[in-house]
Amino acid sequence: MSIQNQSVGELLAGYAQVLAELRRRRVVRTNNAPAGDYAEWLVARALGGTLAEDNSVKSHDLTLPTGERLQVKARVISEPPKRGQLQTSAFRSWDFELSALVLLRDTDYCVVRAALVPAEIVREQSRFAAHTNAHSVHMNSRLMGHARAVDITAQLRAAAEG
Repeated sequence: MSIQNQSVGELLAGYAQVLAELRRRRVVRTNNAPAGDYAEWLVARALGGTLAEDNSVKSHDLTLPTGERLQVKARVISEPPKRGQLQTSAFRSWDFELSALVLLRDTDYCVVRAALVPAEIVREQSRFAAHTNAHSVHMNSRLMGHARAVDITAQLRAAAEG
């Protein structure tokens, strides 16, 4: 049966099965939408990092072999991105050295762009929201193309294929 003919319940059941298989393969770690977990897995795989033992650590998501701690932020975007699609989820802690910012294409989760940005640069470009007691930024060219940012798009694409 084609996907277009499936009921909502059948689609959700299939989605749950896909998530279960992705968890079994250790690509994702939760039942949440897979973009964040997938991006963390890609970054760890591409850079040789180790995912944090507890996936609810607020300060960082993985540690590089150098000891640097990374906070990974991912967004699923259309091409071109629609209004609001580039805004990260909340930064509630700055206890990390680098942020891996990952943009995934909405049709197939292919890496559109990815960059490692020092935490102090992310913080400088962030906006504080009192109602959430957190900071957020937009993953735009100004941030991801910053002079101190390192483009890791090719490494993440290679990690996705391997």
